[in-house]
Amino acid sequence: MEVIAPPGLETALAEELRHLTGEPISDRPFGASADLSVEAVYRVLADSLIAGRVYLPVARGPAAQADELYDLADSVDWSAHLAATDSLSITATGGNEALRHTGFIATRVKDAVVDQLRAATGQRPDIDSETPGLRLHCHVSGNGTASLAIELSNGSLHRRGYRVDGGEAPLRENLAAGLLWRARWPQVASLGGGLFDPMCGSGTFLVEAALSLWGMPAAMRRRRLGSPGWQGHVPTARDAILDDAGRGWLDTPPARGTLPILGQDRDPLQLAAAHANIEAAGLGEAIELIHADSFRAPVPTELRAAETGLLISNVPFGQRIYASLDQAEWTALCSRWVEGLPGWYWGILRAAESELTWPLRFEKRVMVLHGGVEVEFLRGQFSEKSLRRAAGPHALAGRLIEQGRREQYDAADFANRLAKNWKQRKSLIKQGENALRLYDADLPDFKLAVDWYRTEDDQAWLDIQEYQAPKQIDPQKARARLAAATAVAVDTLGIDPDCVVVRQRARQSGRQQYGRLGGEHIERILRERDTRLLINFTDYLDVGLFIDHRLVRDRLAELSRGKRLLNLFCYTASASVRAAVAGAQATTSVDLSNTYLDWAERNFELNGIAVNGHHQLLRADVLRWLDHRPSAAERFDVIFLDPPSFSNSKSMEDTLDVQRDHPDLIEACMPHLASGGVLVFSNNRKGFTLHSSIEKRFQIDDISRKTLPKDFARTPERRFVCEIRRR
Repeated sequence: MEVIAPPGLETALAEELRHLTGEPISDRPFGASADLSVEAVYRVLADSLIAGRVYLPVARGPAAQADELYDLADSVDWSAHLAATDSLSITATGGNEALRHTGFIATRVKDAVVDQLRAATGQRPDIDSETPGLRLHCHVSGNGTASLAIELSNGSLHRRGYRVDGGEAPLRENLAAGLLWRARWPQVASLGGGLFDPMCGSGTFLVEAALSLWGMPAAMRRRRLGSPGWQGHVPTARDAILDDAGRGWLDTPPARGTLPILGQDRDPLQLAAAHANIEAAGLGEAIELIHADSFRAPVPTELRAAETGLLISNVPFGQRIYASLDQAEWTALCSRWVEGLPGWYWGILRAAESELTWPLRFEKRVMVLHGGVEVEFLRGQFSEKSLRRAAGPHALAGRLIEQGRREQYDAADFANRLAKNWKQRKSLIKQGENALRLYDADLPDFKLAVDWYRTEDDQAWLDIQEYQAPKQIDPQKARARLAAATAVAVDTLGIDPDCVVVRQRARQSGRQQYGRLGGEHIERILRERDTRLLINFTDYLDVGLFIDHRLVRDRLAELSRGKRLLNLFCYTASASVRAAVAGAQATTSVDLSNTYLDWAERNFELNGIAVNGHHQLLRADVLRWLDHRPSAAERFDVIFLDPPSFSNSKSMEDTLDVQRDHPDLIEACMPHLASGGVLVFSNNRKGFTLHSSIEKRFQIDDISRKTLPKDFARTPERRFVCEIRRR
């Protein structure tokens, strides 16, 4: 007997079959195989929740050509398996150079079976793809061999028959069962522990967990047996298995209703689908459903007293609205699970390719296929130590310096380039610059940006930002390079190792740019010209000051003296503060982030400037704020428009793509611009081109080169700055 398992769950299948049959079972790449009694085969067919298909091999041999395949099929005595007056169906997989089409493979096997039985009896079986008396399967491998088997299952066994409504992206039933086995549900249930799916969708995990305890009902079990016309059936053994109560995963299952199986979802349509499926499976009294949002109600009150249990879920990865949540929100949810379900086991199915790092430490990772896409299943146990607490940028730098000095990875080329750049940029420091870029991915093996800061307390700091390595790069090698570069930078530049931070600049989405990185908090004050600005080395992805824009800020300060400035997408409003210190009559700074607006207010306060008088900070979606039409008195002499390259923040009503949307943005700014005023438009999208409609309508002065600091001269294509005036 050969039994097919969902990919990645071959071991789980073999373990389940050993439990059901008490017989030795061998793991195979496709699932499991064993030499079983006919009673044991019926037990597998009737009660295995993880099995996909069950085959009885009947022949294996060479099949490099169509004639060889025919001869292989003809070598089987088909009268021992099928009456000539019955029906059959044939499926095929695989292929080779001569046998490329599965339809042709199935036809050659059919010809051999039909010809043999017709020659022996004068009659031939019918072909019936729906309800055949015998199901055959042929697999042809690329090396010129083929195998023939009788399929004893009635198609794929994942079809239990209870699924009334699949909901969105439903799990295959046997995949869910296999993951429950890998998540140790039998052991948890044997200890009296319950099960909780906090994002249950259409309820597949819930139903499969219940079936694993109390077995499948008789009607569900009977429909799983295929090939009813197979001559090898032993009716007494078959009926004895089918007539019993069914077997679950526990030798002594609990009474229904005594062990909590609880599902929760915030989508009422998903819960309606789950309810329909649970009722169809006959499990209405065994499973409870709750309408709640797990991010607001992570642990139902019904479970707070439970000493142990299993939390298992297929967490959404793109199909549903939870996907917009950021790293911090998932971390907060996991933290509340740890707090509310201490000692519980957990299993999470999630996307293998994801920008988010799962916040919990796990003890096992299994790759499986869900809907044809490879996903990962993680399992662990909630405890005080299970929540990941990643090293913050400052602590990470210390670890990397230690590792780099210990391992002595060859970074001589990086050291030489950094020393050369440092020598060239020292003149800028003498000219009063306190923030410089010393290195920007100059060498292909060291994809880093190294920024140098001199703070108001006369400390020199290094901010090292790693551009995330491609997935094909060995993570350990990438870590070794980063460690070597960090240690070399400290030694080459003579920096205090305690004044170094390291962050990874991965592609961000949604609101991730606003999320905190860790528990560290290191702030310093930097002087830019005659302005004091707050920089934060540890809490966020950026320090709060775009140092490549310092000459743009110089220009804005010059343009705004005695005038009114509007700063859109203001970030920490450093440009507004510079303008205010330089003598701007008034400034208005608009951004959607409370985090950065609070930061902006502190920047104003550092310079003795009060906000909400002549200088205002507004929290608003810039795209919507620009819709209002100002009076002449409300217009601005200078507008600074520096949008992100792309944003799909969930706080915004629309997405923003600067290449696509900049004509509309610029047009929307013009009603807010006073007569004779200037719009300074800037963005950092590589390869950006200004739309011809803007060039035709307005006077454009490209100042990209004029405002490019010397320390960024190596990458001029990364930024675009222009002044726009009415003709």
